[in-house]
Amino acid sequence: MLQQTQVKTVLGYYERWMQRFPTLTALATADDADVLHAWQGLGYYSRARRLLSGARAVLERHGGELPRSPEALLALPGIGPYSAGAIASIAFGLPEPLVDGNVVRVLCRVFALRGDPAKAPLKGRLWQLARELVPTDKPSAFNQSLMELGATVCTPTSPRCPECPVAKHCRGLSLGIERALPELAKRKAPTELRTAAAYVRRGEAVLLRQLPADAPRWAGLWVLPFAELSATESATAGSARALAELGLKSKSGEVLREARHTITRFRITLSVVAHTLSNPKQGAVTFFTPREVQQLALPSVHARLVKALW
Repeated sequence: MLQQTQVKTVLGYYERWMQRFPTLTALATADDADVLHAWQGLGYYSRARRLLSGARAVLERHGGELPRSPEALLALPGIGPYSAGAIASIAFGLPEPLVDGNVVRVLCRVFALRGDPAKAPLKGRLWQLARELVPTDKPSAFNQSLMELGATVCTPTSPRCPECPVAKHCRGLSLGIERALPELAKRKAPTELRTAAAYVRRGEAVLLRQLPADAPRWAGLWVLPFAELSATESATAGSARALAELGLKSKSGEVLREARHTITRFRITLSVVAHTLSNPKQGAVTFFTPREVQQLALPSVHARLVKALW
């Protein structure tokens, strides 16, 4: 949950998650829809799917007992070097290294390391340093302290060097280049993307569709039928096309609402257009009441729009 999300955002979700899935077996045996619903609002839903796949693999391969060795952890779906190092050192007290964004920043500054830390050879050097530094006693405390140092003192733009417990060892500080490190690649400007969704009501119920498991975004989640717009396509035409892809013919009305949201490298404008089905009984479509929608997993932007338009 903490990957790509701030602690203050995660706390409430974590508490609710642990109440709903108190054990690894409880998670492994849960329905995909229940897991996605519990994750709703955190975004990056692939994290929830990987977490579920990993829990199921632990149940199948290890009888529900999380393996201790880094090699066995790395063999599980959704666990990479950072997660394996974190689990091995923090949960099991093994002297295993971990490298996240905070650790990268601390090590690059303390050792005055130049270059892009996301690429070789510096990426390998950072892992080597992390392995050399982690002590055999209290590796959990050390790794957590290293991450916390980067999160609270050795911050990206305003490092609090006078308060830093390792300032006298920091080569970056002594050279006066601490703020220039790490030398991260410049982020590309987000791509603007226009989308349009169809809003169809039947009484108090609204039409939603479930995206397929291989959808590029929001796989398996329920959404208002939507389509990405071409450069010259109107929201009315695009939303009608979204319904036509479901085999539905409709009459379009006005644009009801617009919302903007960001997903990874895309900044998306979503226009919601009112539609009336030409034949209300056509197609295998599903309408949901407000109470039923509360039980579904919707992307945050679609959930907000559905709630606002009721």
